[in-house]
Amino acid sequence: MRFSIRSVFAGLLALAAFFAKPVLADEFDLVVITPHNDAIQTEFTTAFSKHVGRPVKIRWFMKPTGQALQTLDATDKASKGGTLDIDVFFGGGVPDHDLAASRGFLERPKIPDAILSGIPREIAGVSSFHPDGLWYGSALSTFGILMNRRGLSSQNIPEPETWADLAGPKLRSWVIVADPRRSSSVRVCYELVLQSNGWEKGWPMIQSIFGNARLVADSSNAIPNEIAKGDVLAGPCIDFYGYAQVAKAGPEVLKYINAKGGSAITPDPISMLRKPPHREMAEKFIAFVLSVDGQKLWILPVGEPGGPTKFDLRRTPVRPDVCEQFAEKLVVLDPFKAAAEGAFRTMDQKLEKARTTLLAELIGAACVELLPECQSAWKALIDGGMKPAALEEWNRLPFTEAESLEIAKQLAAGDRESRKIVRKWTSEFKEKYEKVKKLAR
Repeated sequence: MRFSIRSVFAGLLALAAFFAKPVLADEFDLVVITPHNDAIQTEFTTAFSKHVGRPVKIRWFMKPTGQALQTLDATDKASKGGTLDIDVFFGGGVPDHDLAASRGFLERPKIPDAILSGIPREIAGVSSFHPDGLWYGSALSTFGILMNRRGLSSQNIPEPETWADLAGPKLRSWVIVADPRRSSSVRVCYELVLQSNGWEKGWPMIQSIFGNARLVADSSNAIPNEIAKGDVLAGPCIDFYGYAQVAKAGPEVLKYINAKGGSAITPDPISMLRKPPHREMAEKFIAFVLSVDGQKLWILPVGEPGGPTKFDLRRTPVRPDVCEQFAEKLVVLDPFKAAAEGAFRTMDQKLEKARTTLLAELIGAACVELLPECQSAWKALIDGGMKPAALEEWNRLPFTEAESLEIAKQLAAGDRESRKIVRKWTSEFKEKYEKVKKLAR
């Protein structure tokens, strides 16, 4: 049933994309598809309008990154190679913009060299822009853990510091996670679990994190809201969502940390879509986002000249000159200084890109679609005292890392055979969880 619901949802997206086209193209100066929240949308609309010299009507088409790509896929099929009737893709992960580029959805915008010269080629070993200029980092993101300190204290649970801590038995039923098929930022967290612990230890760790989960969110911005409520006490989180929630609730209630030994810094891209209906405005907007004036919005507090008008965005600029100029205003860490001090691990971007779809679909099949089965098997394992045979079955890998990369190539086609692979995983993991429960008795 879950798969059929997803199919219906994808069909509805296609219809929405098709019927939205004339409205989007005719009634707005610019159309932007984005996972960014209302605060970011509001501040960039206001600042860009001031930059242009008149009110700019922007249609913000807000979608979690996974749904944004589904929308672009559906619109692409309807357009038959023509315009997608959307100008800009703003936010989401590098793999998502790379995927959009590989599918022919992106065009290189014309951005003044004076603006691009202020963006470094890479930071902490990670590229800041596409080699052909099809996307540019618009901000920088780090990934870690948001926790409810007050709730953890009341439950006598130590504050987590690493990804392994999120997988520990003490946090069973207190964790919130997100569906990696919908959230690109939380998918990066799962990728970091794998890269910092290796496939052999990392995959069982992801399984255990889901075993600890009380909730699976559809988007990354739902995670900090639920942790603030106290119904769940910890979860993987992108830095700026974490910092914003801590500022709202207070550091005595909430705390955000970059996962010890398992954090990386990556660009949050912006790109221009194929045959944009408002090309000139799209290029102006991208250039503004990358300029000093656009980058100041990320770090300046409300009310500062050139800063936001209503919302502190608390994001990390991609321009070192902005970080240097406004160092005393930084409410987040200086990424360039932190990178120079070795605070981040170097993300293997090729590996991340190679298994983006595989990781999302594998976690979806094994942990999201089978969440109650995963939870009950993990509970049985804990309650049974971690019996060796049961633990061995829990830790048993679905395939080796080398095999995973071969399977990833098959999944990239997105055809009927790839869907069979995913259905097979769901069946296999259902059997696995039943076996764990039997062995745990």
